[in-house]
Amino acid sequence: MVIAYVLLDGFDLGAGIINFFVARNHHERSLILRAIGPVWDGNEVWLLAAGGALFFAFPLLYASSFSGFYLPLMIVLWLLMLRGVGVELRSHVDDPLWWSFFDFLFSFSSLLLAIFFGAAVGNVIRGVPLNSEGFFFEALWTDFRLSPYPGILDWYTVLIGVLALATLTVHGAHYIALKTEGDICNPAGRRSVLVGTLAVDRVKPRRKPVRSSPGAR
Repeated sequence: MVIAYVLLDGFDLGAGIINFFVARNHHERSLILRAIGPVWDGNEVWLLAAGGALFFAFPLLYASSFSGFYLPLMIVLWLLMLRGVGVELRSHVDDPLWWSFFDFLFSFSSLLLAIFFGAAVGNVIRGVPLNSEGFFFEALWTDFRLSPYPGILDWYTVLIGVLALATLTVHGAHYIALKTEGDICNPAGRRSVLVGTLAVDRVKPRRKPVRSSPGAR
């Protein structure tokens, strides 16, 4: 269900991230919102389904995760609500200042959500310090030094969050380039190619150049 959420709803997070960097005016930002408008809230049902399935199938895991990650989950909940506020209320006002405010709210909450979702995946991969009763507690962050008791946000989880941010940005840029026409689709496509190229260049192995023999043509 989490994978389905990333595949089916990750593009609108990416669209929110690039909303301030690609769209240059009110018309182009309205095109981005109209492109994701029919599906952005429906695909978030996957998050509710994942939480419900976790509660019914693995209640101890549900209790442990929600007790240890209580503050990050509340932050994620508020960011999801702020995204909804930015999308829904923008069309109810006719003031450029409020348009800019709701656009910033939508982009900022989308960016932080991508980082927090990536940090959550990083914590699951790294593991959490469960006690004998099946519960744990971790601070939201510590001094960012190597220690037996890292915070929920440390160098490892933040780097995973940045990776998720880059991935969802590429996902959203490709979606906007596919669903829109005109000037906005070209910078979105170029931005997605740029981000994807930088990400691949960072992770691909370096190969030594092959030297040809003196007699080779």
